[in-house]
This record gives sequence, C-alpha cells and structure tokens, in this order.
Amino acid sequence: MYDRILVATDGSDNAQRASRQALDLARKYGAELHAVYVIETRTGYDNAIVDPDTVRQNLREDGEQALGDIETEGPPDVSVVTSIREGIPYEELLAYVEDREIDLVVVGAKGRSAFKTILLGSTTEELLRAGQVPVLVVDSTGG
Repeated sequence: MYDRILVATDGSDNAQRASRQALDLARKYGAELHAVYVIETRTGYDNAIVDPDTVRQNLREDGEQALGDIETEGPPDVSVVTSIREGIPYEELLAYVEDREIDLVVVGAKGRSAFKTILLGSTTEELLRAGQVPVLVVDSTGG
C-alpha cells in the first residue's frame, strides 16, 4: 500500500508522536521512511538584534537532533532516509513528495512555528489543501 512514507519533523512533541506513528506504518508496510526537517527561511525576528546565520546554524543543529532521534528510534528493519531542507516548510515538503514519489505524509497537528492557525499548524493545513498525497495528521494524543 505504501512504499515511501514521509514524516515531517520540527522536533516538537507532536512531531515526535507523528514520527513514532510513521515508523510503525513503515514497519507494517515494509516502506522506506523519509524524515524531513525544514529550516524556515521566513524570518520572525529582528535581523538587527539576532544574526540570521546563527539562527540558521541553531536550527540546523535542532534538525540534526530531531532526525537523529528518528533514526535511533526506528527498528533495524525500517530504512530511514533523512533530509534537512531550507525554505518555506510546506513548499519544501510538497517538492520532496513529488521528487521522491512519496505515498503518504505523516505530520503532527501543530508544530513549533510561530506562524500558527487556530485548529492546525499552517504547514499541516497547506499539505492538506494541496491534495497532492494522503496526509495522516497525528494529534496531541497520538492518534
């Protein structure tokens, strides 16, 4: 049913729950799991106060940690491919879906972003709107 599953992570609690769900699905279907962390390029801070290069490096380190956690948590029979991308999260994820012929995207209902909507995170909402691929949204209780 699924050959390639993408889990989008930002290291948040919801993303960690989504990662566990994605790992379970990958094991169940014998699918390759793609774990992607996107460094947000839209700035939500004052460039005169905070050095953008420092912020980008800190976010890259956060991404490496989040992706490393998924690799460590995954069972040995699940192939995990990791990627750190830069840009607008939903655009980068949709491009990855198309490039890698992803069959299913697993995301948390909300992430860490300061760009929030009332019911869902903006990235999750945009992925659902795109209708490019089925999207499994994991809520704060993990289901």
